[in-house]
Amino acid sequence: MKKLSAKILSLFVLGLLSVSSTIALAQNTFGDPTSTQGVGISGTGTLQGGKLIDVIKSFINWMLGILALIALCILLRGGFQMVTAAGDDGKYKKGFKILQQAGIGLVFIGVSWLVVSVIFRLLGVIGV
Repeated sequence: MKKLSAKILSLFVLGLLSVSSTIALAQNTFGDPTSTQGVGISGTGTLQGGKLIDVIKSFINWMLGILALIALCILLRGGFQMVTAAGDDGKYKKGFKILQQAGIGLVFIGVSWLVVSVIFRLLGVIGV
């Protein structure tokens, strides 16, 4: 059972990474159809961050989002294990422990996002 759930989780993460990289590589084609801004030039456009700090912030936020999705999947797994325990106290307690740990993980991810946002906002005010 553990091997199957590990394979399913790894396939989910792999699929999520491929979808997110496809979305990240998509270009903005909306707006003025006569505009030639960024046509034929890689990495140009109005939505591109020009500073290294913007790239780092985007990467950290992206990783925190991925971690939140993984924690949500673990929450669902723990809840499923609790629901399907069928009166077995051991399975129910194990599912509840998984639920608690995933909840704590989500709280840490939220606090991490808040700290990162405050730090980068301060760096933006300073002008680094």
